[in-house]
Amino acid sequence: MRLVVDTSVLVEELIRRAGRVRLADPHLDLFIPERMWAETQVELPRRIAVFADRPIADELTRAYLEAVEANVIAVNGAVYAPLEGEARERCTRDASDWPVVASALVLSAAIWTNDGDFLGTGVATWTTET
Repeated sequence: MRLVVDTSVLVEELIRRAGRVRLADPHLDLFIPERMWAETQVELPRRIAVFADRPIADELTRAYLEAVEANVIAVNGAVYAPLEGEARERCTRDASDWPVVASALVLSAAIWTNDGDFLGTGVATWTTET
């Protein structure tokens, strides 16, 4: 299955052991727009710092980001930028989500998300549960 991963899902999955196993599933072709990859690199350390001391948090962050690099393909902005206008029109709930929608359109992929921001975009969505 080909999926573009929402930042919040990626961070949630990285923090959970079962999530890291899911991210490595060979049946999933996972992608993330480079803009969301940058967000992940900021958000993940903040989330880990809530439950781990600094040296451990740094080590976990490094290991989790390496897991992403091994299993999720970052989509260069030049690939999805041509669809920015269309994607922005589709993103009526949160315009900042346009790179995810544009990437899904370009890659003929669905979106893996746990929130409703992508509903109504005309792109199939999957939740972690489904």
